[in-house]
Amino acid sequence: MLAPALTWADTRPSATLNSLHTVLDATESYARTGCPLQTPYHPARLWWLRQTQPELFARAARFVSLTDLLLHRLTGEWATSVGLASTTGLWNLHTAAWDEQIVRALGVSEAQLPAVLDAREVVGTVQAGPLAGTPVLAGSSDGALANLGTGALVGETVVTVGTSGAVRTLWKMPRLDQHAPGAPARTWSYRLDLNTHLSGGAINNGGLLLDWVRRVWYSELDAHEGFASLLADAEKVPAGADGLTLLPYLTGERSPYWRNDLSATLHGLNLTHGRAQMARAALEAVAFSLAQVWELMAGSTTVYSTGGLAASPLWNTLLAGVLGVPVRVAESADASAVGAALLGHGEAALNAVRRRAQGAVSVQPGQEGGTLLAAKDRWQALYARLYGPEEKI
Repeated sequence: MLAPALTWADTRPSATLNSLHTVLDATESYARTGCPLQTPYHPARLWWLRQTQPELFARAARFVSLTDLLLHRLTGEWATSVGLASTTGLWNLHTAAWDEQIVRALGVSEAQLPAVLDAREVVGTVQAGPLAGTPVLAGSSDGALANLGTGALVGETVVTVGTSGAVRTLWKMPRLDQHAPGAPARTWSYRLDLNTHLSGGAINNGGLLLDWVRRVWYSELDAHEGFASLLADAEKVPAGADGLTLLPYLTGERSPYWRNDLSATLHGLNLTHGRAQMARAALEAVAFSLAQVWELMAGSTTVYSTGGLAASPLWNTLLAGVLGVPVRVAESADASAVGAALLGHGEAALNAVRRRAQGAVSVQPGQEGGTLLAAKDRWQALYARLYGPEEKI
């Protein structure tokens, strides 16, 4: 490795994003790859490296992800999966290959990128240790595998909250954002494997926001007790957080705004408010952010809740109320791991997971739906006042 990895949260490539737009057309690039021309994707990262660290860029023999590096260390092969390749912004959704035009514009050759294998293809075998000789499959992205591991069918949506948050739906064909001509794309379209597409969007501030609330307002408690108290306090506060509104942008935002310059804002604070209202406002802010993405993906009325927050009845009820549809609680919070395991098993195992998913506990929207929607309108109006009405979804 020549340099530390650049994660989705690294916004330094925004410094050279404008010049990248003179080399690649954002609308055309999105139509070809399904990835917005934004900082979390490889075109922005590679262009930033080339512009700011040209000597390092010139020394690089390969440009790979951390997963690709792990596969290499396990098997000795340089390869990636269709699922991961489709999340880079370098892979053409329609030709199922590295996009030669985009790669060339960035000053990279296809020889510097890993070979792309389908999810169940064998990369190689483990080269050393007690598991030596064990076949290693290419796999897919963690988000795509979460949908697979949940048991969601084509056209069904999975909402996941971890450090960040995401809304994803499997389809048989690419589903691109129908944004206005010239406007930035708000969602992405990836693949699970060569036969299955995955559309959706991700937010920056999911569990990350709640952990910040825990650390600041529940600092006398350890992490486990702090989260438990946060959820217990939030449950005591009615929908709308007693008028407290929180814009959650501690780390900017991805979908739907794709703005690194956004910051968090707390509005409506008065002497009657305490940490319980703050906890409730934070949970609602995460739900409102996810709802904005879900609304861009019209067509899905079956929603699964996964991730750490899925264990909270309050969260699942809140999510159902904000979306206005029942929410099924996934059997396993770590659905990505289940999805990865399913790749190594037959269709019977996958069908068994899907059958269990159909019988998952279903949480109905509560009686607070109208109040929640009013709070969401207030939340969006605050954003519009601070950052411009044209940004309201």
